[in-house]
Amino acid sequence: MMNWLLLAWIWPLLLALSYLPALIRPDSQSWAQPPARAALPTWRASLVVLGALPALAAALWVPVGTELSLPWLFLGTQLGLDDIGRVFLLVTAILWLAAGLYAAQSIREPERARRFHALYLLAMAGNLWLILGQDLFSFYAGFALMGLACYGLIIHDARTQALQAGRVYLVMTLIGEVCLFVAIILIAQQTGTEVPKAADLARLDTVAVAFIILGLGVKAGLVPLHLWLPTAYAAAPTPASAVLGGAMIKVALLGWLRFLPLGTSALPEAGTVIAVLGLISLFYALPIGLLQSDAKALLGYSSISKMGLAVLLLGLMLIEPSLAPAGMVALTLFAAHHALVKGGLFLGIGLRQDNAHKSWIAVAVLIGLAVLALAMASAPFTSGALTKYLMKPVLTESPWPWLPAALAVAAVATTLLMARFLWIALMSPASSRPQPRGWATLAWGVILLLVLIFPFALGKPSSWPTNSIPVAIGLGLAALVALAAWRNPAWLRPLIGLIPAGDLLVLMQPAQALLSRIGAGLQSPWLRLKDPVQEQAQRLFGRFFDTPLADPERRLRDWPVAGALWIGIITLLLLAMLAGSALVGGPSSGQTG
Repeated sequence: MMNWLLLAWIWPLLLALSYLPALIRPDSQSWAQPPARAALPTWRASLVVLGALPALAAALWVPVGTELSLPWLFLGTQLGLDDIGRVFLLVTAILWLAAGLYAAQSIREPERARRFHALYLLAMAGNLWLILGQDLFSFYAGFALMGLACYGLIIHDARTQALQAGRVYLVMTLIGEVCLFVAIILIAQQTGTEVPKAADLARLDTVAVAFIILGLGVKAGLVPLHLWLPTAYAAAPTPASAVLGGAMIKVALLGWLRFLPLGTSALPEAGTVIAVLGLISLFYALPIGLLQSDAKALLGYSSISKMGLAVLLLGLMLIEPSLAPAGMVALTLFAAHHALVKGGLFLGIGLRQDNAHKSWIAVAVLIGLAVLALAMASAPFTSGALTKYLMKPVLTESPWPWLPAALAVAAVATTLLMARFLWIALMSPASSRPQPRGWATLAWGVILLLVLIFPFALGKPSSWPTNSIPVAIGLGLAALVALAAWRNPAWLRPLIGLIPAGDLLVLMQPAQALLSRIGAGLQSPWLRLKDPVQEQAQRLFGRFFDTPLADPERRLRDWPVAGALWIGIITLLLLAMLAGSALVGGPSSGQTG
């Protein structure tokens, strides 16, 4: 059983390395313009599916509490599976498997497929490594491997939009990794161990907690660190968007559950700041998401809002440690719910576009998307309702009596956001090259089935009707807006795209242009002086260094002088060393005698 822990993350890494000879061969084509050739062989395309199977087997069959120590690996690697890790490993493996089936059927052009599949497997290996790794180094190494490999997935299409999104993602990812590295160092220093337990984390100070929040907040899309998220989701291919929004964003939540001092020490000031950041993210993303015209960008803003809710709970648990047991259970099941639903929504929108020419399949996919959208809105009898029910003990004990009412307003806005998503999905055009996705559709159906049975398998009947009133209000408002749009289709058109994806980046463009003008104004005096100064410098250089030597053999006669000086310097250094040895050794020998 212990070997499954190692195989779960080393297997996709080995599969990724199998693509290396094809990727580095001299006749490899460019990234942007691959040749028109036959499809990638089926056995090679199936590797992206096989990569997640050992992790799925480990999640199902390895007992909780199993550990594997690998002292020879890096600084000493400790693998293990606890209760929280099992849940994260299970849903992560399911998503990578389902998205891998979609990638195997949709990305088949040989050159691009090899690149995508290799990077996909590398990102999978990093994701699974940080889940199974119990030591600080394993978490960071897996996080870095996953983050850098995702850059290649985002820019896979090599379109201008993808390249711009990739640049923003890469900058933000590097910032997050630096902050996380500092956090890892502080945790190891303050706890005195590389495998910290809950009791060890009680020693963390506010600075360490701040770097943990910042380092992982980039991956979670915490405002204002969310700049990369909507544009990356929109630019990435469908299988990459599914694992980005479903699996990889959850590593931030896993890291916070593992490394924050939840339930061990009260940090009211830090907890309040974190809770406020969560509230800002929760409400900031909802109105901007409503203005999007791209379904995947809208889902990106939905992820920002939902992760803001999770950060709000983390802050409340830091304020009051007694809330941690209930809060950790709620956040673990929230991570499972959000991963399955969000991954299903991304795969579903891709299947909807691929099968738009087949009416009955398109209608079936649209019905499935409606079920998933209701779950994301936390409608009654869904997995979202169960997670909201489990969050109530933490939210009702918050120091802010107005918080439940505010979250009800957020639930209404989330319902409107999901209604907007369904409208975009309904109106989305067919793919330019629609192809059958039999196995991918089957995997998506399994995810849909898991979402449907989630509340009944894990929740009590008292949790099923949760969130009824806010969702009903949201559906009523959505119906009114749809009716008004049907009567006058042009009245909402000016609002759509008013704030594009990457909102703050767009708002910063005027400031960037102003700074460019200021810089050009400051630079112009220097440009006027540059040519005269350069000419004078060249004249002085030629006067001192371009004069020919009168005696060609002078250079040879100078070498003995330089050699004598060098020998003299070495002699002085040796004498100084001997004198120092005498000074140090003399008194000590006298004392021993």
